[in-house]
Amino acid sequence: MDYQKYLTQIKQNNISSAVDAGCELFRERGIDSVKMTEIARRAKIGIASLYRYFDTKEKLVIACAVKMWEEVIGKILPDYKSEEFLSLNGFERVSRIFRVYKILCDEYKEFVKFVAVFDSYCLNNKVEPSKLADYEQIITTLYRFFSDAFDCGVDDGSIKQGIDKKQYYLTCNHALMAVVQKLVSGEILSQDNFADSSEVDIMTDIFLSYIKA
Repeated sequence: MDYQKYLTQIKQNNISSAVDAGCELFRERGIDSVKMTEIARRAKIGIASLYRYFDTKEKLVIACAVKMWEEVIGKILPDYKSEEFLSLNGFERVSRIFRVYKILCDEYKEFVKFVAVFDSYCLNNKVEPSKLADYEQIITTLYRFFSDAFDCGVDDGSIKQGIDKKQYYLTCNHALMAVVQKLVSGEILSQDNFADSSEVDIMTDIFLSYIKA
């Protein structure tokens, strides 16, 4: 093997190990309490090497957030490319896409918790938006599918005309993610009664009724 290629492979393996270790520790304990030395130890690489790949903890945290989103989206999106999905009208496609929030609530609880912690980390540490470009790009993947489905619905008459598509999506996304994060975080008051994710179903139905023609 070419020596330069060998070194490049070692570097890629170490970076992958560091990100995997970071994801594990951040899911287990949040972000603030995890030290870079702990990540290096979990990844089985030297701390000096870790800082060569990620000169700040912030960069590693963002890389971990991107990886987690990529993993979840990679499991969810294939459904939106299937022949069965594409045979639906626009409203039915949007409805199917919005069910992703129930899936997150029921099947990806640790991921949802991390997203909430990551948002707080970015706000508290005043992370510049320019540093979140890769993160933003991956989470907007779902919007592109929604946008195509919404346009299809307007064209086929299953979705009302005159609705601000982007504002509607952002409103739904912010509200539904907030509810999912609340449900996943656990009950605080006795009246919370988070027995299941039916609140997500109710909110989704309300939002869908707003656009249905």
